[in-house]
Amino acid sequence: MKHILVSTILTVISMQPALADSCQETFVRLLVDGNGDGPVKIHVTQEMKGGPTTKNIFYQAAPGHWMTEMVDPADQAWVLTYDNVMYTSSDKGETWDKVRELDSESNQDNAKADLKANAATAKNASCGQEDLDGVMHDVVEADFETLQAFKTKNHYKYWVNPETGYIAKVIYAMKGEGFESVSTQSIEAAPDLVLPTPE
Repeated sequence: MKHILVSTILTVISMQPALADSCQETFVRLLVDGNGDGPVKIHVTQEMKGGPTTKNIFYQAAPGHWMTEMVDPADQAWVLTYDNVMYTSSDKGETWDKVRELDSESNQDNAKADLKANAATAKNASCGQEDLDGVMHDVVEADFETLQAFKTKNHYKYWVNPETGYIAKVIYAMKGEGFESVSTQSIEAAPDLVLPTPE
């Protein structure tokens, strides 16, 4: 009996690094891949230390075709990208003015490469479960650093539906030199999403 108990304890102890690695790997995957490239609608609340709190809705129909609808303050311009051009609208999407051309594919590739580099700094990963709107979700969080031009220390926390694997909510906390913000995002798939396509 004693031998069985000792063996069980040793087995549990030997599993601990594997469990930690699994949580860390899950965080890295969520950080780098998110929910993929499918159509999405995201309610965003941005809190800046020493500044106003803003709210917007971010829509993405496909990579390179996205729109930000300002909710608060409501008088700020909306932003749209489509066919490698960025537009703004001061009349809530009725008309669009071209701002500049861009390279959406290259920007996306660079952003992905940056995320992979930043993910290598991830530490203090923690996994558990929490209720979100009456549904138990897997919760994954960790610290990491942004290594590019504007360097920040970050703590991201994800709520993931365990049945679908879909990220339903994220809190992004960031601290940099003279800068601190917390962004809360509620995410939903939007398979029927249609965005403007300016000429």
